[in-house]
Amino acid sequence: MKKLFQVLGLIFAGLVIVGVIAFVVLAWKGSALDKESKAYVDEVIPKILTDLRKETLLTYSSDELKNAAKPENMDKLFVWFKKLGHFKEYKGSKGQANISVTTQAGKVITGRYVAEAEFDTGPAQVQIVTVKKGDMWFVQMFQINSMALTGG
Repeated sequence: MKKLFQVLGLIFAGLVIVGVIAFVVLAWKGSALDKESKAYVDEVIPKILTDLRKETLLTYSSDELKNAAKPENMDKLFVWFKKLGHFKEYKGSKGQANISVTTQAGKVITGRYVAEAEFDTGPAQVQIVTVKKGDMWFVQMFQINSMALTGG
């Protein structure tokens, strides 16, 4: 019986060590993905906001966004965004990257960020979701919120 408890104790200790190593690796990898995705977001958002054209957004968009967005709806959306006036200042983003694993999609790496920007009409908040495919990041969702767009 004593031998059985020793073996079980060793197995349990081994599982704990493997769990700690996995946690450290995931934390390190997650931190690197946070930096990588934030750098991408902070590079892309000002480019999109500078000219507010669907073509610019589509340059950085994932295939899923390109396939989901109807061109006529995107045209209307960017005409609406023009109410903001000229883009004046980018104030940075806050958010993080996430790793999920599903049976349908496998491993998916996304980043969710909220950024602050200033336009002629005042402040705006940009919500963006990015997705990593291979070594590249793409925009999967892009939304601008501002009182200037609500007429208020």
